[in-house]
Amino acid sequence: MEHKTLTIEDDAKLIDNIMNDVDIRYILLFLYVIRNDLLKDLAEENLIESYSRILILDEIYKSNIVKLWDEEFIEIYIDLGLIKNIRSMREFEQKEDDFIIKIGEETITIEQDTISVPDDTLFLIINKKFKSLTRRNFNLALTRIKGVRCEKSNVVHSLIYEIGEHDYTLADDLYYILDQFGNVYQVIKIEITIEGFYQRFKEIKDDINEYIKIFDPILNTKPALKKINVAFEEDKEVISYIKDENIGLSDKFNFDNINREESIFINWFSKLNFLLKTRYQLNQIEKKILELKSYYSGKDKKFKYLEFIEKVTYNEDDILDTIQQTLVDLRKEVKTINDKISELTKKEIKLLNLDYERLILTTSEE
Repeated sequence: MEHKTLTIEDDAKLIDNIMNDVDIRYILLFLYVIRNDLLKDLAEENLIESYSRILILDEIYKSNIVKLWDEEFIEIYIDLGLIKNIRSMREFEQKEDDFIIKIGEETITIEQDTISVPDDTLFLIINKKFKSLTRRNFNLALTRIKGVRCEKSNVVHSLIYEIGEHDYTLADDLYYILDQFGNVYQVIKIEITIEGFYQRFKEIKDDINEYIKIFDPILNTKPALKKINVAFEEDKEVISYIKDENIGLSDKFNFDNINREESIFINWFSKLNFLLKTRYQLNQIEKKILELKSYYSGKDKKFKYLEFIEKVTYNEDDILDTIQQTLVDLRKEVKTINDKISELTKKEIKLLNLDYERLILTTSEE
């Protein structure tokens, strides 16, 4: 019999390659969530009817939503960003009954037992969770997954179908494959949590690098970073060590004529060492974050994405507990660092460097 339908038995490698592509993966997974978690695979007539009744209203009030939709549906709908003027369930609960709900001109619709998702709506849903997805990459991914050539036959597997010009629906065969592996929505939330934490982490690290750059941009170069890491690993005085290792620091790091008892020098030197030490600590934390990400992405990933869904869903090898506990521990570490860093400002660091440079000039004149 000719192979036409996408199956895990015949197309395992193809599916794995598809799910490795981050942009494609998010498109497919969110289309699945819309169909499965939001609209219950169109299996509940009351849900479909109540959803359609809301969409035909000229003006939608909170009271309409509460009357016609159950709490779970409202929570997922808000979580996906489908209400334009509400950001969270808590915010929704605080609004009065006459608060006007804004859904937007285009949204998810149900037409002849088919879920139709506008491309603009789908992009906004994904981009709300994963800011790294650009509209250009989203459009390119849409084009690629309309037809993927099978590796075993001449057939083209359509993973999504275009309805009209700009609306899409998930192919049935892929939907049922994803459905076999577990709780896709839970896994997306885990990934969102890890990625969101990593983005916040990188913002803090970028701030520290900006502060260090004020002292000397060379301290942010790869050769300097390697030597700084070695100095901390071997418990050596950082500046002396990297100077001995021929890292070409500016003249301000020549301390021969500087009185090290000067309060300006002590403040300048301690702030610099604090920032270098903090960045080193963040580098160690980053390794642990990347270890979490390696469960599902990257060159050294531990599991294929469908396998990752299965393991998280059933907490195999305590993977879910491990991820959650690691995130809790890392958050505490990052919060402690951020509390200290937030006491500094760019203006303060610049002024401190100016004071130190004046000290150098004054000392040289003497």
